[in-house]
Amino acid sequence: MRAPAVAGYFYPSNRKELEKILTTFFDKAKKEVKEREDAIGIVAPHAGYIYSGLTAAYAYASLPKNQKKTIVIIGPNHTGYGSEVSVYPSGKWKTSLGEVEIDEEFVDDLIRNCRFAEKDEIAHIYEHSIEVQLPFLQFLYGSKFKIVPICLMNQSLEVAESLADAFIRINKEFIVVASSDLNHYESYEITQKKDMELIKAIISLDLKKFYKTLENLNVSACGYGAIAILMSLTKKLNGKIELIKHSTSAETSKDYSAVVGYCALVAIKSS
Repeated sequence: MRAPAVAGYFYPSNRKELEKILTTFFDKAKKEVKEREDAIGIVAPHAGYIYSGLTAAYAYASLPKNQKKTIVIIGPNHTGYGSEVSVYPSGKWKTSLGEVEIDEEFVDDLIRNCRFAEKDEIAHIYEHSIEVQLPFLQFLYGSKFKIVPICLMNQSLEVAESLADAFIRINKEFIVVASSDLNHYESYEITQKKDMELIKAIISLDLKKFYKTLENLNVSACGYGAIAILMSLTKKLNGKIELIKHSTSAETSKDYSAVVGYCALVAIKSS
C-alpha cells in the first residue's frame, strides 16, 4: 500500500472536505467542458488544489463518464529519489477517497517494452505529482479503474518516444494523465507569454519544437516529459491536442510578481 504523502497539504485529508471541494470544481467545469469519448489523455496541473484544482477539473471533465480503461498517470520526479523512469510495480495507492489498484499486468508489459522503465517504489514515496491526480479520478470513477504510476527523473525526448512506442505495443485500452505545471515564479506577463508559446508547441505535436521552446525561452514547466509522452502518443495515433483552460496562481494568491502557470489540455482521436 502506497500511503498518502501530501493529504492535508495539497488537498484535504478529510473525505467530506475533499468531496465538497471537488464537487465545487466539477460543477463549474462540467458546465463549460465537452465530454470526449475519444480521449487519448489529458494534461492536468499538480499544485495545491486552491491554486490549480479548478483547472485540473476542467481537464478531467473532458474524460468519458463510463471509464473502464487503465489510467496511466505520468509525473515528474521532484524529490530526486529512485530510478530515472520509475514505474510503481504492484499493490494499491490510497488517498482520502479510498484505495486504487495498480494494473500489474500493464506494468509488466511496459517494463518488457521500454528499456528505460524500471519497477521502483522509492521515487513515489514522497512525490506529489501523481498522488494529487488520484482524487479527481476517484471522484469521477470510484474504485472502478486501475492505475499505472510513472515517475520521470529522465524527461528526455528519447525517453518520451520510447515510452510512447511501448504504450502503442501494449494490447490494452488506456488513458494517459500527464501531470505538469507550466512556467514557475516569474511575473504574470512573462509567464503568460511563455506558457502560450509552449502550449502552441504542444498543440502542434512537433516534439522538437516543444523541446526547443522549453530551452530557448527557458520555460520551467516541471512535467514536460509527461507532456512529451502524450504528444508523441497522440501523433502516433493520428490525434490532436486541444487547449481547454489556462490559469495562473495569481488568480488565487493575487501576487502577480511571481506566478505559476497551469493548463488543462485534452488529446483526442481525430474523427
